[in-house]
Amino acid sequence: MATHRWNDQMLDKLADSVSELQTSVAALVQAFVQEHEENRQHRQEMQAWKRESDDRHQSYLAWKRENDLRFNILLEEVRASNHRIDPLEDAQNS
Repeated sequence: MATHRWNDQMLDKLADSVSELQTSVAALVQAFVQEHEENRQHRQEMQAWKRESDDRHQSYLAWKRENDLRFNILLEEVRASNHRIDPLEDAQNS
């Protein structure tokens, strides 16, 4: 079985490799943290946009209900008015 003896050159090379790996890992961690923060901010923006959109939709629905009610009231008033006018027209035409 062959045994390897570590000489100074091999230890220096290993130390350089470890240092490069540490630098790479630190860069990857930093990129992950930045991406995670950007995703968090985007989620918050999307949640705010959704709340605003839901609020606008609820406002629209309230406005529509109010306008539908007003329309139906006016429609009933027109129908009632037509019923009052029809007998008078019939009497005048007779």
